[in-house]
Amino acid sequence: MEKPLPYLEQQHCILHGITRIALIDPQELTPELLLIQTNMAMAFCLNSWMFNRGVK
Repeated sequence: MEKPLPYLEQQHCILHGITRIALIDPQELTPELLLIQTNMAMAFCLNSWMFNRGVK
């Protein structure tokens, strides 16, 4: 199994993905891309919450 990314690198990757989807014209967004964006935003929040709680 691969070594997990450090917390800050995980957050950077998640934010990069959210930003890339946000740059797509809203008229061209598919339901799948919206779901991915929502899931990434939830992952970002959960990651932050776990880090702040010391679980990381």
